[in-house]
Amino acid sequence: MKYFSNPFTEDKRMYYAEKELERRGFVRVNDSGNADFVILPIPAKAYMFEGLEGKTVFYGAGDFNGIDYNKNELFLLENAHLTAEGALALIKEECAFAIKDSSILITGYGRIAKALVRLLKPYGADITVSARNKLSRLEAELDGVNTDTLEALRRENSYDIIINTVPHILFTKPELDCLKQGAVIFDLASFPGGVDTLYAKAKNIRLVNGRGLPSRYCEESAGVLIGKTVYNIIKEELS
Repeated sequence: MKYFSNPFTEDKRMYYAEKELERRGFVRVNDSGNADFVILPIPAKAYMFEGLEGKTVFYGAGDFNGIDYNKNELFLLENAHLTAEGALALIKEECAFAIKDSSILITGYGRIAKALVRLLKPYGADITVSARNKLSRLEAELDGVNTDTLEALRRENSYDIIINTVPHILFTKPELDCLKQGAVIFDLASFPGGVDTLYAKAKNIRLVNGRGLPSRYCEESAGVLIGKTVYNIIKEELS
């Protein structure tokens, strides 16, 4: 029997992660000193590791002494779908127009962008993927959407919705000046994001922060995924 500690249940995801581990036969203890391992949230902070020296610590994102479940490929793939589902909910909240027949640009074609394409295509949107890498553009074409280069962002365009998944500043003055009036940008990328926020504000461009969507729209599923991933790592890699 494995004993674990979960010190930060104020993050609702960690509450559900705890319940998932218990469902799989592990036992929670209050004292981390009596635990076989400790689980921490995503993103983890340095102060969370205080007093955990010598313990096996599972955490999400960062450069700490422990096991980063956020680097697990299966976790990343499932979390990408949760992020895409959250993005869909956010779009419905923020846009007064329907997704059907909307012109949507997705920048980048990693896990999250691919999940977005799978979710958005059935709505009947006209989707374009803009990516630097030729292989990424070919993948997007094979997935049945339009493609373009990142350089094309500096041409006047008619996208209603722009969804950025690239964690680098792509939308500076030239790119933002090319957007149609009324376009909405959803920035899903981690800090620093992909948009010059000051210029976007000066241009009155609607910029919606889409970071941390799994914790905002599906915290139970996000927490269960953390618990499942930790369980699988223990069973497959540490047993």
